Order: sequence, then structure tokens, then C-alpha cells
Amino acid sequence: MSKDIQMLLASVAACAQRIDKLHYSLGKNRHLFPITADVIKSLSDEEAESVDALILRYSQSVSMIQDQIFRSIAYVEQESLVDKSNRDKSLLMEKLGAIRSADEFGTAAVLRNKFSHHYPEENLEQIRRLNLLIKEADYVVLVFEYILDYLKRKGFM
Repeated sequence: MSKDIQMLLASVAACAQRIDKLHYSLGKNRHLFPITADVIKSLSDEEAESVDALILRYSQSVSMIQDQIFRSIAYVEQESLVDKSNRDKSLLMEKLGAIRSADEFGTAAVLRNKFSHHYPEENLEQIRRLNLLIKEADYVVLVFEYILDYLKRKGFM
């Protein structure tokens, strides 16, 4: 097995652990959604921490897919990522068949970026983002499953 494939499989294994935790957080928090201002006010400290964990796990999962798995797939497929933006990487993954839609993955990445730039005075915008989180987190889990199918079809797993 080549070093590139070993790196790819190591990235997939690490991401699988994060995806499992994301899936757990989704199940644990789904009853809180849709989020409203009243729901936020009534969250216990434990529930608020649990929502924070969901956001973190979502963000980490998107980052791992984009930064580690996409890069490893490109190396294995002998595609250059030199001077490629994250959007270009997503388009390449769509072209290769590793993901279905670069646009949909781009939406997940934008939401991840929005969570990293939260300001308390943006409470209404944060509520809107949180309500998108459930849908986008479900999507990220599906993207990972699609990537696994792709890797199997290509004979890398």
C-alpha cells in the first residue's frame, strides 16, 4: 500500500471518529430544534454545552473533510492542489466523484466559518445559523458516507 493511500486511510479513520461524535451530538440535541430566542433562554448549562459540542463537532468534521480528506484524495488521484482555493478543491472532488455537489459542500463550509465568527450582539443571526446546523450536520454525515463509497468504488478501501 502506497504512502499516499496510507495517509488517506489515516485521515478517513480520524474523520470517522469525528463523524461518529457529530452523529451522537445530533441525536442528543435534535429535540431542542428549531431553536428560538425562548429556547436559548431556557437552555440549562448542560444543554448549552451540548449545543456548543454539536457546533464544534460539525466545524471539525467539515474542516477534516475539506483539509485532510480532500487533500489526500487529490494526492492519490495525482491531482495538484497548488494554488487551489477551498472552492476549487470542492469542484475537483465533485469532478472526481468523491462528493455530489461542490455547491452544497460550500454551504456547509460557509456555515462552519460563520460559527467561528460569532458575536453576542448577533443573536438573531446566531439563531438562524443554529437552525441551519441540524440540516447541514445531517448533510456532512451523508457527505462522509458518500466519500467512503467513492473510496470503496475506487479500490482504496
